[in-house]
Amino acid sequence: MKKKLLSTLLATAMLASALTGCGSEEAASTGSSASSSSSSSTSTSKDSGATSASEEPVKLTALFCAHPLTQDVADMEWVAEMEAEANVDIEWEIIRADWDTVKSTRFASGDVPDLLFSATADSDYTTYNGLFSDMAPLLSEELTPNILTMFEEEPGTKALATTMEGKIFATPKFQGCWPETNTVMFINQEWLKNVGMEIPTTFSELKDVLIAFRDQDANGNGDPSDEVPFDYNGFHGGAYSPLNLLGGLGIQLTDWAWDAYFAEDSQIKCYAVDERYKLFMEYITDLYSEGLINPNALTNDYSTFQSLSRGNEAGDALVGVVFGWEETDKFGPTLHTQYVPVPALDYDIDCEAGTYDTRWRNDYTGLNMSANRVCISAKCENPEAALRFIDRFYDQTHSVESLFGGVTDGCISVTGDNSYKVLDPLDPNTDPGTWKWTSTFADNGPMYIRRSSTIEMAQDMTYALQEREIYKDVIAKATKEDTYPQMFMKYSEEDQNTMAMAQANINNIINNQWSLWMTGEQDIDSTWDSYVQSVYDAGLQQVLDIRQAAFDTYLQNN
Repeated sequence: MKKKLLSTLLATAMLASALTGCGSEEAASTGSSASSSSSSSTSTSKDSGATSASEEPVKLTALFCAHPLTQDVADMEWVAEMEAEANVDIEWEIIRADWDTVKSTRFASGDVPDLLFSATADSDYTTYNGLFSDMAPLLSEELTPNILTMFEEEPGTKALATTMEGKIFATPKFQGCWPETNTVMFINQEWLKNVGMEIPTTFSELKDVLIAFRDQDANGNGDPSDEVPFDYNGFHGGAYSPLNLLGGLGIQLTDWAWDAYFAEDSQIKCYAVDERYKLFMEYITDLYSEGLINPNALTNDYSTFQSLSRGNEAGDALVGVVFGWEETDKFGPTLHTQYVPVPALDYDIDCEAGTYDTRWRNDYTGLNMSANRVCISAKCENPEAALRFIDRFYDQTHSVESLFGGVTDGCISVTGDNSYKVLDPLDPNTDPGTWKWTSTFADNGPMYIRRSSTIEMAQDMTYALQEREIYKDVIAKATKEDTYPQMFMKYSEEDQNTMAMAQANINNIINNQWSLWMTGEQDIDSTWDSYVQSVYDAGLQQVLDIRQAAFDTYLQNN
């Protein structure tokens, strides 16, 4: 009913505009946004190609791979407003889990809707050739002015979206207000006071602190056995993995370190066969053998990982050191004040601190840009209408709504021509980070948040930016020669297929081996050489050669 009412209001407004002789671009823009004046009246973005007020809305189908917390799109007022502005009526399908399990079956059978949001990868366009529409020929100032503005003002977004053959199968996102790293290493400062120690700055100091947390009833509740000195979630590629410590050995991780690759002096390398990875694994194995790492971290899912960091029912903190996004998100409204960031640690085991050029992971491109936010099925009977709707997501105000929630939904307010304020959650029992994922597309949505936009963030993002100040100087060490933004790499179909086959075998070996070492089931020294050889035998050198050629091209063009 909301959609139909908005469509009627919009049609009436557009007809009234026509009757009064409004022929200018500005007047047309105002008329076509009448139904959402509260959210778009201050926007400087252009409206996508107008349709006749007498036309019936174009019916389209759409699939959105959403966060498990995200409400139904049909309940988002701001999306209904965009449908009305674009004169479309969308039937939404929401996927909250197991998409990667079912998508191959659906794609193989051709069972896809007109629009797919956050549901595809670059490899899908070659694997399922002909299933998706090339948008490039349809992009125009009349139909997609906001997308073209993004491509002009942020050229990296166009490079990200364009294949080697010059096709654009999906539009990306740009949200330039996010920090440079996804990860903060937190430590409980109350526990440090209780055991009489300082924030660690080296690997050996961290171990000493963890031992004290284990042995001295650090949370002070009288139970010396309920403390978890060190916890983590995920391993290879995980933002909250102990692999973040690899930076202490001079390895520059970027964008979640997909598939264990990094750049060093313009050379693409695999850290999982690097001698420094062996040193790291020896350190982690030592911590595990001493009972300093949560043994359940090997199998815990993310929700359990989060829950443990928020303490017990009595309000006691249970975790001493852990990786996370932001303090209130990680530790909840009560315990978050106990935790402070830990600086990037220097490696000093059997060597002096400073032997390696300490780094910290740089996720700027991964946090602020993503490919494949939305694509169009080749079966879509009206791709122009689909693109007209997609372009609305890249409108100045709608982009902010895509990330933080709608104006009419009570999630943000417009405070000026290009300024916004993120409002407190309507649910007082929900933190701002959780509310964002509940009420809108959040980071999974298409958007172009201009660098010129001013956004008064909620408290969680204020904390997130403050917490990362401790890493700025270390992150600034990274040059383009040792920063590997994998999302910008372009490959031929043949190279993609070669890498896909080899990488599956490589990942299987790497992912199986680290837990065998960490738990002591296998000895690192006696198995290291055979392990490295097995990774190369699985096709590592071929993958490195392909990645190196793509990186060389990237460096030449950027």
